[in-house]
Amino acid sequence: MADAQRLMPKGEARRAAILAEARRALLNVGYSRVSLRRVAQALGISLGNLQYYFPTKHSLIAAVIVQETERAAALLREIAWDPKAPERCIRDAVEALLRSYAGPAGRVYAIAEFLALDDPRYARLKAEGYGELRRYIGQLVAVMAPQLDAARRAGLARVLIALIDGAALQLQTTDGNTEAENTQTGRVDAMIDDVARAMQTLLESWE
Repeated sequence: MADAQRLMPKGEARRAAILAEARRALLNVGYSRVSLRRVAQALGISLGNLQYYFPTKHSLIAAVIVQETERAAALLREIAWDPKAPERCIRDAVEALLRSYAGPAGRVYAIAEFLALDDPRYARLKAEGYGELRRYIGQLVAVMAPQLDAARRAGLARVLIALIDGAALQLQTTDGNTEAENTQTGRVDAMIDDVARAMQTLLESWE
């Protein structure tokens, strides 16, 4: 990250550094204890300098969430879509997302989900962030369940997205497992297998 920042124009590099520190703070101390002052102090810049980029706490945390959403969307865009091999597409999409969500990205995702329950601003961010996932799942539904009308396709897509959402949150449950332990015990692999299998079954059997 530091090397990449050195190649950016000064303003972009400063913004990237602020977002990286805000993400660290969000993960380490939680939303309620993150403040603009804390982030500015950690970076050794003035509060006014930080507020030039992010005037409020909401604008800063929202930018962190959007950045995480864009990373998840990029994972889906990297998967080669093949309507002749939807089962492979299901597996690839589930694996890409859940391997990411098993780590810090999943903790940011879980925090964003919690914030969306209580704040319409974050709820709007959540809805907007589903765009790429809805597109990808929509392709799967159209190929594997062509007999459904538009309303039923939309309903099935919501159920499939809920499966991925639930799995992402389950990987962040506080049952004593760290990210490394999850990998060592095969927890992530098992979750990927189960979710991919469940999605395929639903797509093949939905009426």
